[in-house]
Amino acid sequence: MKQYCLMDRSIAAWLESKTGDSKRQMALRIGLQPSTFNRNLHTAEVIIHVCVAYRLNPVEALVEAGILDAVDVLDYADEVEFLDKTTRTSPVRIIDRIRNQLEELDQRLRSESLQSQEEVQNFSDPDYSKMSEPEAYDLAAYKGDENIAHDDLPHEP
Repeated sequence: MKQYCLMDRSIAAWLESKTGDSKRQMALRIGLQPSTFNRNLHTAEVIIHVCVAYRLNPVEALVEAGILDAVDVLDYADEVEFLDKTTRTSPVRIIDRIRNQLEELDQRLRSESLQSQEEVQNFSDPDYSKMSEPEAYDLAAYKGDENIAHDDLPHEP
């Protein structure tokens, strides 16, 4: 099994290379706002949700993200293989069990996504006129901040 070092590649870059989509496209495909997706990209739930949506191996992605350790995964696989031999459970049943668990997780994530979308729709902006200067400063976005990207649109002189 090929392992990647997170020092060399981030999970975002790994997912973009595997899916062929940008982070924004992945977010929209799984039903999340791009900003929510970016904030939660390093969580197991979002990574698994992307993997289910794109039919990728979630275990490989979790190892890539550093959430699971490859050695632990291999030890677990050996344990499952041992159980398979002793209990005579077919590999097809094991795969079906894993598929069912992933589908349940996908449904739970979709439900949570719909709830978060409802929260965004029901959100009302605070009264900025009553805000102190330090509070307003904390809300402002600044060039160089995380999630603030270069504007690719052409600008007139």
